Amino acid sequence: MSAIAARGKGFVSKLASSYSTLGDRSFRYFFFSSVSINFAMWFQMIGLGWLVFKLTNDPAQMGIITAVQGGVLFFLSPLAGALSDRVHRRRLLIITTAISAVQSLALAALVGSGSAQVWHLYIFAVLGGAAASVSQPVRQAFVYDLVGREGIVRAVPINNLSQSGVRVLGPAVAGIVIGFSGTASAFYIQGILTLVSMGLTVMIGPTSQAKLDTKEGPLRTLSQGIRYAAGNPAILGLLGVSMVPALLVYPYLQFLPFFLDKLDAGPRGYGVLATGAGYGGVIGLTILTLIGEVRRKGVLLLLAQALYPTAVALFTLTNSFPLAMACLVLAGFFNSFYMATLNTLFLISAREDMRGRVMALHTMQSGVGPLGSLAMGFAIRQWGPSEAILGFMLVAIALVAFGALLFGSVRRL
Repeated sequence: MSAIAARGKGFVSKLASSYSTLGDRSFRYFFFSSVSINFAMWFQMIGLGWLVFKLTNDPAQMGIITAVQGGVLFFLSPLAGALSDRVHRRRLLIITTAISAVQSLALAALVGSGSAQVWHLYIFAVLGGAAASVSQPVRQAFVYDLVGREGIVRAVPINNLSQSGVRVLGPAVAGIVIGFSGTASAFYIQGILTLVSMGLTVMIGPTSQAKLDTKEGPLRTLSQGIRYAAGNPAILGLLGVSMVPALLVYPYLQFLPFFLDKLDAGPRGYGVLATGAGYGGVIGLTILTLIGEVRRKGVLLLLAQALYPTAVALFTLTNSFPLAMACLVLAGFFNSFYMATLNTLFLISAREDMRGRVMALHTMQSGVGPLGSLAMGFAIRQWGPSEAILGFMLVAIALVAFGALLFGSVRRL
């Protein structure tokens, strides 16, 4: 009995050590700021998906709108990365979060008044892409500013828990809100949550951040960052292998509404289904946080990257809601390992004064994802959701295998 008690005490001690980063006041504010903004993002994603579905019932329209936002994100991210190495990242987060809040409340007012049209969504897609091109790389690089090299291995999974944990509740709550109160309510709540995130960011204390000489031109700053990434085999390899999920796998989440008839589910079922990846992510990130340092991070990255589309492929083959949910939980589990490991490798592989620009190049891949959404939308229109997305997943698995052979610099990380 004493041995069992000792093992239990050891586990509790290890658990407390794994989450000790949350003891830092500034990181704790940042974590809850991330929780709030991720809740807001899910309200936006579920609300926008349902709004486009009701206005057009056209998967191609969803793909085009997402592609517009992604195109803006793709082209502006490098400039935003250069900016984040020249201006304090906390200040940039406050400004971009405020812009996002105004955008959310404006869209809510349009939807609530019954005036929303498809062309309005394109305008908000451009504005949202511009704000995200700054906030996404800044938020990722800001983790390193808060905890430093010694704390990054545990801080990244904990911060990613703010995404996966919210994914468990966010889609379900958003679906329920839409079901009972209408689509406009989702965008109003998004705006409020975004303002909460901004307030928490304001409360974060001073952080360390290397700054460039601001006399240097921004275009020169940008070109130096691109040359640095191109000359670093590890970063170049990470950019190469991570392109596959961004382009071919992530877009499936946008098209979950088109599986509802097949799975005999409505808007509330849509919200519940979208939580599947969140449950898997919470489980995966908890395990990864407890494990701590992993020696062969590159191998773990590539293995999780291959198993993620495999789980999504299984999802497309089932007509059962419980089995579909199980497949999405599995997908979230493997994706959590993949994303946490990828972010950690980018952060520790980048030089201090280049970190903002490197993370911006990483964020550019969020911009190519909507191009995948566009292609996936037209493929679904042509062949149906199950057949189209299954094809995308099979191509992704093949390309991951090819990338594992091509980028030895990643395998050795």
